[in-house]
Amino acid sequence: MKFEDFGLTQDPFPIAPESSVHNWAGDQELREDLVDLVHGVRARDIGVSEFAVLWGELGAGKSHALMYLRTLIREDTENFNSLAIYLPRPQVANKLSFMSIAKRIFEDITRDKITDYCEKISEILDRNVQRLAEEKGMGDQKDKSTFMEAALNLLDESNRPMVALLARGSKPGAKVYEFLTGQAKCDGPEYEFKIDSDFLAAKVLGEFFRVLALEFPDGSRVHESVYLFIDESEMLLDAKPAESDAVFTGLRELINSLPYRFGLLMSFTAATALIEAVMHQHLVKRMTRSYIEVPMMDDEQALEFLRSQLDFFREEGSSYKGTFYPFSDEAVGIIVGNELSTTPRNLFIQCKRVFERAIRRFGVEPGEEISGEVAAKILNLA
Repeated sequence: MKFEDFGLTQDPFPIAPESSVHNWAGDQELREDLVDLVHGVRARDIGVSEFAVLWGELGAGKSHALMYLRTLIREDTENFNSLAIYLPRPQVANKLSFMSIAKRIFEDITRDKITDYCEKISEILDRNVQRLAEEKGMGDQKDKSTFMEAALNLLDESNRPMVALLARGSKPGAKVYEFLTGQAKCDGPEYEFKIDSDFLAAKVLGEFFRVLALEFPDGSRVHESVYLFIDESEMLLDAKPAESDAVFTGLRELINSLPYRFGLLMSFTAATALIEAVMHQHLVKRMTRSYIEVPMMDDEQALEFLRSQLDFFREEGSSYKGTFYPFSDEAVGIIVGNELSTTPRNLFIQCKRVFERAIRRFGVEPGEEISGEVAAKILNLA
């Protein structure tokens, strides 16, 4: 079986959580509100940081919403020049801690990308050094190292260590990645410690994010905004108090250090009253929006979502745009109607099941539709 035989460029029903999500599932007004939120964080827009909490029933589509926003930010390069990190859950190691979260974030960014950031910061700093040298009539001088300190002093004092660290990271042998991931003590003068506590992890991560979105004296930026999406945060409600407290405190410190151009969205499968009972009040007070409910999809929204999903993966110029092919309308109606919890994941699982078995067991050929009768037999409804 090849998806191309049915006019599809690839599998339209990806199950893996790291998959890109290009089609919104559910309420369109909610989508517009969330897109407005991430737009507003950008330097070209309002530029003020946002902290919001999504909540809803299990399977309502919170994960899908966060991954949709991540995909939008990463791939819509006309409207975003931003970094977006998605964590499937806050517990990323055996022990729940903010230090492990920070380490995972740097690992997800990757060593190569951090090296790229180092090179960009070094280039920006070199341009500012050149400008300062030219102002002193020394633009042609080969050694301009005497102007490096002056270039750093143009920055806010809180940003200088991270800028200097990243600029030095472009040089061979620098151990910037090892420092950021907590593997080694800083090998330069910028930081006199190894990241071995939740407090230091929050401090360094906050300074890293802030410098990525910093406007330098010449108007340059590496990114115009940074986003962190943390899914399945309800596990913090059941964690040991000492561990959840460490994470909530780390998030508070992160938010405190990033008043501009930072977006933090967390999702909870829990009622707001329970969230407020466990989440630190000093963190609740830093929320910039009221709790955002993600409702379950109704059948009409589920049908529209599947239609859009299939259309996204159709070959260019396909005559099947706007249809459910290779499914008949009746087949899709049966799949949706049979699903008690119409989550994107559940719909994908059932659609893939019907698609594969219709071909292998019922001999459906390219150009033919999967009938409602076949779908019902596969789902054991007939």
